[in-house]
Amino acid sequence: MPHREGFACAGNWIIDHVRLIDHYPHEEGLAFIRQESKSTGGGAYNVVCDLRAIDPELPLYAIGAVGEDEDGHFILDDCHKRDIDTFQLVATEAAPTAHTEVMLSQASNRRTFFYHPGANTLLEVEHFDFNHCLAKWLHLGYLLLLEKLDQPDAEFGTKAGRVLQLAKAAGLITSVAVVTAASEAFSRVVTPILPYVDYLVINEIEAERTTGIKTRRENILLKDGITAAAQKLLEGGVNQCAVIHFPEGGFAMTKNSATCWQGALELPPDKFRHTAGAGDAFCAGFIYGCYNDWPMQKCLQMAVCCAAGNIGVSTSSGGMTAQEANLDLLQKYSCRAI
Repeated sequence: MPHREGFACAGNWIIDHVRLIDHYPHEEGLAFIRQESKSTGGGAYNVVCDLRAIDPELPLYAIGAVGEDEDGHFILDDCHKRDIDTFQLVATEAAPTAHTEVMLSQASNRRTFFYHPGANTLLEVEHFDFNHCLAKWLHLGYLLLLEKLDQPDAEFGTKAGRVLQLAKAAGLITSVAVVTAASEAFSRVVTPILPYVDYLVINEIEAERTTGIKTRRENILLKDGITAAAQKLLEGGVNQCAVIHFPEGGFAMTKNSATCWQGALELPPDKFRHTAGAGDAFCAGFIYGCYNDWPMQKCLQMAVCCAAGNIGVSTSSGGMTAQEANLDLLQKYSCRAI
């Protein structure tokens, strides 16, 4: 097999159009747009940008589909500036670049999303060529937002399962993230692909919807539920490690039942902007640690530091710093007790 190094990030490539509005109106009402901005979005795009910030020398590959339009050119140009290989990031005239209209209310500080899946719906098994892509690790996200890859496959459960198995057969390590979609979709889309996933990184709501095990009750984290859900995910086929993150921190369980908890960083109010992209930042930090064979505790520490960094910025990525600078946050802030 060829020498492999770095990450391929595949799946959702989205542009977030963020509109700061004075309030969120009722239907047929009027609100004023006070400010507009554009930022990265989607499981593949956020994670690959986070990984580049963590490690400027890491080989990175982009796999997906964008439109032959302004947003698509923005993504391609951004990847080129970050030295990310875009050979398998296809620009098409068949659909626009996926985008989200994000309405952020000044009155409530809450966000409302209007999502257009665009070219993400076109991503298929045929777009993945692991002979060209010499990455050591494939990260795929988000399942439940990839129309063709979420479709059934007679041999591998879903088309995403087929992609993951192709990656494993080529010698790659695999990780997966999902989106918090309707409960009934998880058994159809997520459960079948678990045997082809080495590292599953999801939040507590997604873990509950995949396993049916309660992870929260009246907003209280159920530690026994988190542990049982991780165990069930591993029993369902996850090969190396099931990772569950939540506002209080993160938890990891390996195939040999070793477990590790890590509290989130306690940030002062002036460092808290919003949580968009925090889950992807957590994921990027965690899989980067695993890629470098760090102990599980250090991987989780890196993950919560990366998540905390992104909470401090107003975009879905951009809060990362170089590797050691992220970990330095452990000396600056205390960690929550779980």
